[in-house]
Amino acid sequence: MKKAELIERICGRKDLPAGLTKKAVGQIVDFVFVEMGDYFIRTRPTRSQNVKLTYPGFGTFAKKRRPEREVKNPRSGVPIKIPAQFTVTFSPGSELKALLNRVSLRAAGKVAVPGVGHEKP
Repeated sequence: MKKAELIERICGRKDLPAGLTKKAVGQIVDFVFVEMGDYFIRTRPTRSQNVKLTYPGFGTFAKKRRPEREVKNPRSGVPIKIPAQFTVTFSPGSELKALLNRVSLRAAGKVAVPGVGHEKP
């Protein structure tokens, strides 16, 4: 899904205020992602606490440090050192996992999920 598709889907919701424009929704989406990025950039992990952003029902984003490692160049076979770096990982929440698995089981014809598409008898 692209940013424009996300904004379109949000604007199509019936439970939002009537005067909310696509431009306003786009700005809100931008602000959310800028704030998430800023949080991970400026926050430093400590020994007792990791840097995490949790959204209940969806999942947890966590800042992780990858250690320095040595790999081989696939063309020449020469060892290359990759420096230590930070990355962000995502772990889906149990509710999102359950919904994903229900939908995938339904797509395989094993389970009918109420409210998701057309149900099989």
